[in-house]
Amino acid sequence: MLTLGCETRRDPEAYRWDGMKRADTRSEPKIVFQCTLAGWGAYEKGDRRWSVGAEEAFVTVLPSRHVYFLPKESDGWSFFWFNTGHSYVVERLTIVCERYGPVITVPADSRLMARSRRLFEETCGQQFDDGFSEEEALLGWMLELERHARDTAHPRSRRESMVEGLRSYTLENLHRSFGVEELAARHGLSRSHYSHFFRRATGLAPAACVLDVRLNEVRRRLRESGRPLKEIAAETGFADANHLCKAFRRLFQISPGAYRKLAGA
Repeated sequence: MLTLGCETRRDPEAYRWDGMKRADTRSEPKIVFQCTLAGWGAYEKGDRRWSVGAEEAFVTVLPSRHVYFLPKESDGWSFFWFNTGHSYVVERLTIVCERYGPVITVPADSRLMARSRRLFEETCGQQFDDGFSEEEALLGWMLELERHARDTAHPRSRRESMVEGLRSYTLENLHRSFGVEELAARHGLSRSHYSHFFRRATGLAPAACVLDVRLNEVRRRLRESGRPLKEIAAETGFADANHLCKAFRRLFQISPGAYRKLAGA
């Protein structure tokens, strides 16, 4: 499930990996996570090149068109690495690579570094009770990496401020429908500029955030009352009960009526 290692490389001629020439990944795609301990190396994809130094790591998919190597200008590169072909991890971290890029900062005191070291030590020491506990550790590390990449790209204070502002406005105007144009106008921006600005700061689409606020308010009212769905729909900005049902099922994979029964309302 997980292959790993810890290395120091000093010869540029002897360390160069081409992401399209890894025979072991032709039938089974893999994810590589490689974190620098000392020195630095390089990662190239397309016409871009990143230096991967202290407190930095790269995440990449195999196979793909990239190379990572020890440049002639570097005195050496010490690092540890993980390599896994777990299909779900490959799928999720491929999205992370596409969304945030291959190189991330990993401070020594970060949760991701602590989780990575623990996974490395537990795997090396064969400390897992069985395959289930090993997979649980791998998935936990994957989620920590996703969280770290998101928080690094979208600083929490700014992200939370923008999301909370949108949430407050939605709750204040919950009874009526409004579009992204209205939200954009409040900031003096066009629809496209506001959407881009909001997504860049939060990683989320503003329309999806508004819908999430509405549907979570629907869930609260379903739990706390037995009132007809058409009334709840009118109060939360949906066109009618049918519109609400479709949106609710799409997000939560359950109908409002079934949810109400489970909630015991």
